[in-house]
Amino acid sequence: MALITPHEIRCRLFTTRGWLHQSYDADEVDDLLDDAADSLERVSLWALIVASRQHAFNSNHRRRRRSLKRRRKTIKNNRKGKNYE
Repeated sequence: MALITPHEIRCRLFTTRGWLHQSYDADEVDDLLDDAADSLERVSLWALIVASRQHAFNSNHRRRRRSLKRRRKTIKNNRKGKNYE
């Protein structure tokens, strides 16, 4: 199923029924709303997946940076303790 675009929603034309009191065909409107809801649900799911992956990446990146800082600090402290003359 292809995603419905905002342009398709804005440009959708519905057939009208009735001569004296015109109204839209309820089935066409329901189909549009169903398509829009499906598209929104899929996009929301994608956004949730991307956000969770981004969070995992940032968390892992921060952990690695902290580990690297600790290693550098340890190496620096070890060098201070030894005499390299």
